[in-house]
Amino acid sequence: MLDDLYTLLAGELPSNVVWRADLSFWLSGHPEIAKTVCASEESYLEFHQSLGVMPYYYYDKFWAFDSIYDGSVRVKTGSEGFTSYRQITTPIGELREETRYLPQSFCSGITRHFVTNELELDTLLYVLDHTSYAPANIDDYSTRKQLWSKYGGIPCLGLPRSPLSSLCCEWAGIQTLSWLLIDAEDKVLAALNRMEELETPILEAIGELAPPLVHFPDNLTSDIYTGLYDLHMAERHRKRLSHLHSNGVACAVHLDGSVKGMLPKLSKTGFDAVEALTPKPAGDITLGQMSSLSQREETILWGGVPGVMFAPPFTWKDMEKHIGDVLESWAGRRCILGVADQVPPDGNVEWCRKISQLVK
Repeated sequence: MLDDLYTLLAGELPSNVVWRADLSFWLSGHPEIAKTVCASEESYLEFHQSLGVMPYYYYDKFWAFDSIYDGSVRVKTGSEGFTSYRQITTPIGELREETRYLPQSFCSGITRHFVTNELELDTLLYVLDHTSYAPANIDDYSTRKQLWSKYGGIPCLGLPRSPLSSLCCEWAGIQTLSWLLIDAEDKVLAALNRMEELETPILEAIGELAPPLVHFPDNLTSDIYTGLYDLHMAERHRKRLSHLHSNGVACAVHLDGSVKGMLPKLSKTGFDAVEALTPKPAGDITLGQMSSLSQREETILWGGVPGVMFAPPFTWKDMEKHIGDVLESWAGRRCILGVADQVPPDGNVEWCRKISQLVK
């Protein structure tokens, strides 16, 4: 499948279906299995190979950057029961984020964002002015790439989130961000501009490394970003893409929520792939609509298999029919068959092997 992936990235149609699945969420719900699977990078690769899935997602070495704060910014972390926190202290104020772990669903969610009002936005601007980004997980990438190729895979590498996505996902949340765009737009724009400046050494390092593919981990969804994209994100995406494409680096962007509004915009902007596309019965549009909404035939549609379909009430008969629908709807165009977004802990992971056999 690796050769078929490179064929896709070169702009051609492969001979075989490329099949990928993010199994990290499933592993989080099976700690005893994860203890063995995640004991080493090679055991992780062997697990994917045993299921017939091309290895790609690996979050231990995903991020291509580290944030470095100067002496005026101090960060403290801790936990209280199922709640963990991060506290950032500066000479002009403090920021605090709280995250709640939900043992029933093996996942976490932010219950308090760092920025909840304009005064905290001022503190964030101070933090950004006293922050720098340094490349990470790049020095050993070429060695890891050789290792992964033995298992028919390629290690993913994630850029910093684009400024608007970072501000929304990592700092403020969409509700606070919406109010700040009305009440303090100049400060929001200053934060976005500063975040863009921070990216420069990372983009330069990625350009020099020239991996075959990098990820924009923006966690996009149409119900949040469609109305903001042209104003605050599109041009920044185009600048990144121009630099990376000039160095021969293909780019995928993560769209794992509602698809209808954002897919045509991302395709038009020039992304090589839009990843984690979730169709009905879990998403907002059909597989055929995804194909028609893509503004460029060159765009790789990546996903198509809702993670929820791995769990009850869906049966293998349902999944088998759905895989056939994906391959029929996307026939004749560049695509990667993938789970959108992840196989859940209560999903049947053995179906990954059955899908691999089916697409062969």
